[in-house]
Amino acid sequence: MNAQSPQEVLDAVRRLEADLDSIRARARERERDLRDLRAGIAADAAREWEQIVEDMERLVELIGTSWESTHRQIAALATEVAGLRSFAEEAASGLRGAKLEFRFDPSPATSPNGMGSDRR
Repeated sequence: MNAQSPQEVLDAVRRLEADLDSIRARARERERDLRDLRAGIAADAAREWEQIVEDMERLVELIGTSWESTHRQIAALATEVAGLRSFAEEAASGLRGAKLEFRFDPSPATSPNGMGSDRR
């Protein structure tokens, strides 16, 4: 082993301290970069959540509009069905006492085409 002089040891310690300071400075830069990266990721996530909420609001609005439209259509159909039911009930009550009578009166004087069967 080589015996080193106190000056060489002191120089080596100073180099190690300088290297350590350099390493610490780089670590602080990386830590700052990581903080910036984390802040950027958090901001991106917040924007994405905001967009999701906006999309959900639009979806709820669309579903609400669709439901209202469907409700109006169902109400219109119900009104129309009520009108048809009323018409059917009126027609049925008007036909309650009606009689239908068929007479079969074969007359030799007339043929099915309305001409006399008496040919001369």
